Amino acid sequence: MALSLPSIVTPALLSSIRSHPNLPRHTWYYIAATTLTVLNRPDEIPKVYKHAIDHGPDCVDKLPNHDEQLKISRRMREALVKTAAIGGLPKVRPRRSWKYQLAASLGLTA
Repeated sequence: MALSLPSIVTPALLSSIRSHPNLPRHTWYYIAATTLTVLNRPDEIPKVYKHAIDHGPDCVDKLPNHDEQLKISRRMREALVKTAAIGGLPKVRPRRSWKYQLAASLGLTA
């Protein structure tokens, strides 16, 4: 049975990060995504991306046009690639195969 972690990214948290006064403009989404990568929570990154695409890169709620959406995608991709070089890739545990699970249920594994 896989143990799932509780979600840490909520719309309220993302809105709070977006409107933080000390962050440079148009940076909140890739800062949040790289932080989640280093914290080994890659499952939360799509929520940040969707929020950025739906609400825009700035603190003002505005649906971004196609060019802005491309810019968001490219910046996030670049930030995540650079983070992998510095902080490493997320350490997601692979699911065990059905053969291993069967053997474990029969008591055949150490």
